Amino acid sequence: MNRWHTDYLTHPLYRPVRSVVPVPADWPDQAGYDALLAAARARRAPLPPGLRFVLGLEPDAYYETHIGDTGEVPTRAGNWHDWFNALAWLAWPQAKAALNRRHIRAIARGEAKRGPLRDAATLFDECGVIVAVSDSLLGRTLDDMRWHELFLARRRDWGRRIAAFTLGHALMETGLAPHIGWCGKALIVDVEEDFFGRDEDEQTARLDAELAARLDDDAFLASPRALCPLPLLGIPGWWPDNESPAFYDNADYFRPTRRAKSATVTACS
Repeated sequence: MNRWHTDYLTHPLYRPVRSVVPVPADWPDQAGYDALLAAARARRAPLPPGLRFVLGLEPDAYYETHIGDTGEVPTRAGNWHDWFNALAWLAWPQAKAALNRRHIRAIARGEAKRGPLRDAATLFDECGVIVAVSDSLLGRTLDDMRWHELFLARRRDWGRRIAAFTLGHALMETGLAPHIGWCGKALIVDVEEDFFGRDEDEQTARLDAELAARLDDDAFLASPRALCPLPLLGIPGWWPDNESPAFYDNADYFRPTRRAKSATVTACS
């Protein structure tokens, strides 16, 4: 079993989940997960009514179908991946529920063995980063992978006109040991000018509600190509070495074009 700790919370990657993380002395057991949900419901988090993280559960049906039918999320004890999945449900309850509904709709249409819609939903669920922008030019700069402009020329706009919010739980897991090559899959969301003046929980709640509404339309995020690669260590404040402009000269990391091969969903490399 991996050593329990909460040291990772100091990194900006975990900003959306900070307010939902308790500080137990060890990995939560079933009672601990139940208490985590009870605390979230006491805060009036918009969680699905029957949601429960169930340790040791091995459903017979598809993972997503079981969650949709019962509200039970199979969860492994002492497992970082599943711990961060639980935190993602607490921080992004409406978006996570919408992703589950999307899988169920696709399965009902015969996309049981994955296809573009489910692949996109899975990639976003595992490796997704919501990039909120109040300046559409910043969104285009990210989509065009103009890294020097995004991270150097527009550096002072981070936190003021653009910010990254992690949803992907596999990304949170790999964030325990950041490394060169570490990338997320970004979904660009336009926000109003006053968005960045709100507190962090309000920002997350605003994005959660909007994402849920969009994800219920299957024309939105219809394939993995709708997500942009985002080299996370380039974000100002996310890695000390990026204080030097020379850091961004690494073309193997800050690639000028999208990768030809598909991203590996579980790695979020």
